[in-house]
Amino acid sequence: MGRSGGGGGSGYGSDDRDTDRGLRGLVGSGTSQVNPATALRARDASRPTGDDLAAAEETLTIVRRHWVPREDLPRR
Repeated sequence: MGRSGGGGGSGYGSDDRDTDRGLRGLVGSGTSQVNPATALRARDASRPTGDDLAAAEETLTIVRRHWVPREDLPRR
């Protein structure tokens, strides 16, 4: 699979390198190379919208394995 880039010999433009470096900082081992402002923007962008929450309310099934209501627990 080839990578599309900005026509340079390496196949990467400057923006691609910066993006790749930022992604490696998020998912790679070691310290993060992403500055706090970028991390906060990524956090905000990944928050679910109202439509996402409504769809989850309709379609999500929560399964609690081995769950017993507190009223049914033996008293000490």
